[in-house]
Amino acid sequence: MKKILKILKIIVPIGIGIYLTWFFFHDLTKTEISQVKRSFLSANYLWVILSLIVTFLSHLVRARRWLLLVAPMGYKPKLSNAYHGVMAGYIINYTIPRAGEFARVGLMARYEKLPIEKGIATIVIERVIDMIMLGLIILVTGYMQVDSDKFDQIMQTQENTTNIFWPWIVVIVLVLGITAFILYLRSDKFRLLARQKIMSLWEGLRSFQKMEQKWRFTGYTFFIWICYVGGVWIFAQAFNETANMPVESVFGVFVVGAAAIAILPGGLGAYPLWVNKVLVLYGIHFAGFGIFVWVVTTVLMIVLGLTSLFLIQRKKELAVH
Repeated sequence: MKKILKILKIIVPIGIGIYLTWFFFHDLTKTEISQVKRSFLSANYLWVILSLIVTFLSHLVRARRWLLLVAPMGYKPKLSNAYHGVMAGYIINYTIPRAGEFARVGLMARYEKLPIEKGIATIVIERVIDMIMLGLIILVTGYMQVDSDKFDQIMQTQENTTNIFWPWIVVIVLVLGITAFILYLRSDKFRLLARQKIMSLWEGLRSFQKMEQKWRFTGYTFFIWICYVGGVWIFAQAFNETANMPVESVFGVFVVGAAAIAILPGGLGAYPLWVNKVLVLYGIHFAGFGIFVWVVTTVLMIVLGLTSLFLIQRKKELAVH
């Protein structure tokens, strides 16, 4: 059963992503297909490089922010390992959404001796903070569209895919939850282990409360999300068709893009499809933008992720020798 669930967790999201990729290209007109091809030839790559630099900085600062969370527990991981853990986690998310978070915790447990349950607690804190920031951005996006129905259309863009994907998540969570509950009732060893892990997890969750540099943590958080939204605007400057896109459309593109990446591996298929729909709402008919941004950022993440996986393991090998 476990093997079947693991296979389903990989096949289902990737399958949906492949279908949406086919659907995106199948629905394009000849003019739009030409736009996709032209986007790679006509892009101003100085703006593209600047956007990629901003993206890299957001990941680096995310690693620095994480160090502030683990410090109250008495752990001082190296910044390089924290960064490699973040990037390695991102690339693993390209197979199973959110699985990269557990991979990141596993890497930190192996190379920095941070207990897994404490690592998971810090990731939970990060995700809560990030959900709050995303909520703020959605509120800002809605406020910008207050005099039109565009916000409702933006929020409905990903609804069909979400309806397909969430039932699988619910099934997997229920199966794992029921299995854990049965083990807790029938196994003394499992019950003792669960209690120990919960206490360790609680200590990790309290790390935010004990943190001495909350203002720095807040500053890092805003920097990360400014980079995320700003990266969309910088990418837009690379094309004549999108250089003058209104600010509200930048926020709209970011919101649907973030949803695509959260739901499917790397936003496969959904990202260009949903971004294109948002652009059309603002009268921007340039199908090449969404696919260009997705391809370029995906290549960057794969290169940085694989490099981090290699370097963090290589550093361990050198330390042993």
